[in-house]
Amino acid sequence: MRTKTNHRFVVDVDPAVVTEALLAVERIPEWSPMHRDVRVATRDEYDRPQRVYATVSPTGTSDRQVLEYSYDGDRISWQVVESGAGGGGRGWFELTETEEGTEIWYHSEVYLPIPVPGILMKRSLSRLNEEAVHNLAEFIEKFRFDANYELH
Repeated sequence: MRTKTNHRFVVDVDPAVVTEALLAVERIPEWSPMHRDVRVATRDEYDRPQRVYATVSPTGTSDRQVLEYSYDGDRISWQVVESGAGGGGRGWFELTETEEGTEIWYHSEVYLPIPVPGILMKRSLSRLNEEAVHNLAEFIEKFRFDANYELH
């Protein structure tokens, strides 16, 4: 079963700060209700996450995944390259500077190998993604004031 989600929202935060918040992947469990643990295994030459280990629970059952991150201009992308449960997915954050702030396009595709009724899965993931987007906007707003924050 595959499902997609797209959300666009604007935060009144500089794009550089938004990028730094999105690159703080170890902190994803602070805003994503699907993520239990996220750890960076490798980083690229710019110190951005490259290979990431995550424990996710999109439907209540836990899955250990390996993700590969890539960067292209104003887009941060990820793809599941290994999954203990046989799931998969990919997605991205694309940033655009606007007069109101930074517009964030969040796109996610989730593939689950388990037999879940389509409408049930879509409703559940839709609810989780709505919560994640709300939490992410708050996380980004607070991130710029975090005492540990240093712009790279």
